[in-house]
Amino acid sequence: MAEIKFNVSKDNNGKNQKKSVLAVIVILIVCAIVAVFIFKSSPEHIEDTNGADNFALQTITDEDIIALKMGARGISEHTDSITNTTTYKSSKFTGVYEVFREGLITNRFEITVNHAHVSSGNFKMVLVVNDEIVHEFKLNELMQTFEVKDIKGDVSLIIAGESADFMFDYMII
Repeated sequence: MAEIKFNVSKDNNGKNQKKSVLAVIVILIVCAIVAVFIFKSSPEHIEDTNGADNFALQTITDEDIIALKMGARGISEHTDSITNTTTYKSSKFTGVYEVFREGLITNRFEITVNHAHVSSGNFKMVLVVNDEIVHEFKLNELMQTFEVKDIKGDVSLIIAGESADFMFDYMII
């Protein structure tokens, strides 16, 4: 009968513990660097300074929107449905965000925005074609359709907000 012996030395066990501790420290450092990067790349929170009934932007400009100069922060959620409708909602949204972008060479582009509801803060939703705002969607309206004909280039649906709580659905046709 063969005899099997296990030789566990204290030196190997101590080395494994040191490697484990070192691995945990490296992981924590990487997580901290990623967290700092995410925090620094988000815009500062912008307060709503023009009252509860006025949704006009006070700090973010059209140039900021077109250039997408700042990121966005807030608690946001979007849902795609089988009916080709996307629902987007957010709470305490601050910044500029490109919801949709596509390069087009077509005779016609149509977008329908259903119920762009803003409950607080400042908010703006625009359609940008080739770095030019071609349409601003009205807020708190049930259904808006906008059509662009004979376009070539980039089409974007961009939102901008300052402490905004909002929800909208959109569909590209």
